[in-house]
Amino acid sequence: MPIRRYFSEDNLKRVSKDFKFMLNMVRESCGEYDFAIRDNYFNIYYQGNSIAKVTPNRSSLYTAEINKKFFTGTKADDPKYYLRKSDGEKVQIKLNARQLHPFFKKNHISDFSSRVRKVNNGEEINFEQALITDNMNREEYIIIDRQTTDTVLNRKRMDLLALRQVTGNKYNFEVVEVKLGKNEELKNAVISQLNFYVSHISNNFKEYKNCFETNYVQKKKLGLIEVPKFESIEIVEDVKGIIVVGGYFGLGLKHIIELKENHPSANVNQFRNVL
Repeated sequence: MPIRRYFSEDNLKRVSKDFKFMLNMVRESCGEYDFAIRDNYFNIYYQGNSIAKVTPNRSSLYTAEINKKFFTGTKADDPKYYLRKSDGEKVQIKLNARQLHPFFKKNHISDFSSRVRKVNNGEEINFEQALITDNMNREEYIIIDRQTTDTVLNRKRMDLLALRQVTGNKYNFEVVEVKLGKNEELKNAVISQLNFYVSHISNNFKEYKNCFETNYVQKKKLGLIEVPKFESIEIVEDVKGIIVVGGYFGLGLKHIIELKENHPSANVNQFRNVL
């Protein structure tokens, strides 16, 4: 199977019980924090940046992997909060179930988040994050995943993967490529990227369908999706793609005009910050 973005049933039960406090924090953050299910682990994102990768291990243990620049010297960097750590570019911290809440308490998460703000990974990630937060709790459109990849794509990643409602609980996949107006890739390269991802999902539709139908159900069980109210969804063919452009309206318009001349059928949505 080329893609898996869900937990085993045992790990779903564990995470639901052991990380109830974190799931509440994510829900209350209105999108500032994001809980992204991966292949039997999850990432916690803050403003589009992963601040921790958390993997359930055997014997009620967990491994938290955090970028050194987000962790070293924070209040959480203290042996009283964990069993042990392994230093490297990404610090690996071993935790038992009782240590999860003390380690990931709010002031520690705030420490990690403040480090993220100092790094500032760029305008495009900020724009991507705004799209996620501003499209929460919509029945007709669900952003189901971010930085989507699989075993075949290897290091290539889709910016956002969304589901667009067809009727009732039936949805199509929609690949979303996010670009700033000043990005030179808007002229032509973005079309190649988008078409590649759309074809890839179409060619592996059954695997993607099974994966994200399961992902949706698990997010509902974890309380991460409030709207739609459907307990489960059915993802049906076709696979669509859209280019979303934000900021730098003049430059973006020039690039989009050129793009449309070469690719008249391209689906482009341009945002303008008008007062």
